[in-house]
Amino acid sequence: MNSHETNSGKILLHGSEAGEITPAMIEHRAQEIALIEGHDGVSSADRRTARQELQGRTLPETTSDDSAVIASSMNRDPSDPVSVPGHQTQIHNNEGDDPDMIERLAIEGVEEAQHEQMLASRRQKNR
Repeated sequence: MNSHETNSGKILLHGSEAGEITPAMIEHRAQEIALIEGHDGVSSADRRTARQELQGRTLPETTSDDSAVIASSMNRDPSDPVSVPGHQTQIHNNEGDDPDMIERLAIEGVEEAQHEQMLASRRQKNR
């Protein structure tokens, strides 16, 4: 595995730092995917999906601008109450925070939570 795959892989895995992706991690994730999908055993497709998930290949691209957010906010549901514009607060200078990294971490957290929920649901059904 080259360093690009290691560096661009998942940051979090089951709520902990993922670190370097190992064959054991891929196999464990493939077993979870097989369980979620209801397969009797782990298939090569499950392993391929697990590898892609752990390498971060299934994550959507991060956005560098807010134009999509601004455009989507223009189409609010008419039944929603009009929001209060509020007031401006002090601008904090977070020079050390990379916006793309923060967004990627948030996306990974959501996807990992979805994975955990599906896994817990399947385990409960199999009891």
